[in-house]
Amino acid sequence: MPREALDRRLVQDEFRIYYTLSGENAFPVDVSPLQQAQQAAEQLNKLVSQIDQANHFYRDQLGLISPLGSARYRDTRSIDVHIIKLKEGKMGSTGDASIVYHYRHFTEASPALTITLSNQWHPPNLTPNHEVFHAYQYEYTFFKNPWFLEGMAHSMESAFKKGDIHTRTLPSGRGQLERVLRRSYDADLFWNRLMYLCDSVCGGSSTPVKVSNGGIYRFSGHFCGGELVRSTLEQFQIVDKEAAHVRGIDSTNWPENEQRSDKNNPFLLRGLRRAIESQCLVRGNPELEAFHKLLEEY
Repeated sequence: MPREALDRRLVQDEFRIYYTLSGENAFPVDVSPLQQAQQAAEQLNKLVSQIDQANHFYRDQLGLISPLGSARYRDTRSIDVHIIKLKEGKMGSTGDASIVYHYRHFTEASPALTITLSNQWHPPNLTPNHEVFHAYQYEYTFFKNPWFLEGMAHSMESAFKKGDIHTRTLPSGRGQLERVLRRSYDADLFWNRLMYLCDSVCGGSSTPVKVSNGGIYRFSGHFCGGELVRSTLEQFQIVDKEAAHVRGIDSTNWPENEQRSDKNNPFLLRGLRRAIESQCLVRGNPELEAFHKLLEEY
């Protein structure tokens, strides 16, 4: 396995970063051999900084449970980051399985979650921040429907960059909502909007500057919707057990096809409605009222 042949490692808390300076997986790419080690060290320092920043934000600022502190991963000892060559255009991925790797150049072998980064990654690209959030999502729920898994993770990237944050008006009818449920990364516009409207510091009942079919607001140092994110994950943790019971699935070991099934959407929407009821000032905000009423149909 190419991953187990990686011959260099950098350890930062629970994260173990594996890479190599030679071969097709050499990191970074397109660097002269004389500069390889120096360039790798510089980029790895920035990678560690981004991972640490993301982990600190999710765990300490948002109050999410660390993946390795959960019941699901109670026997998992590390989050192993593998920097290797990936298909063109793919920058990273995160697996939810706990795997024991037998590295050729390192003696210890213990269960680990896996984050894979392309050896074409370079800072300040936010793929590491995005992938670390996936590990947190897996801690809470087996649901992997893209509008939630990728849409929310993409939305979370706004915590680490400055500038305008785009949103799209919340769905008010079934057709509009079904279109959101078919999205993936671009469902971030939905999450951005909901998180903005549910945070009294950011917008509350006020309306952001209008653009076509939605709005835009500027990041001001306060991340909008953190309480809603935590509550949503907590509710998804509850409803995925409800879904498993109703559908006869082992609640501790969902098949991959069930994790991505459209059958999950009614449960996800039910959990989202509960999170909104606990975190959002729905009354007095026509957009939130209409969306909440729509969710009551599921």
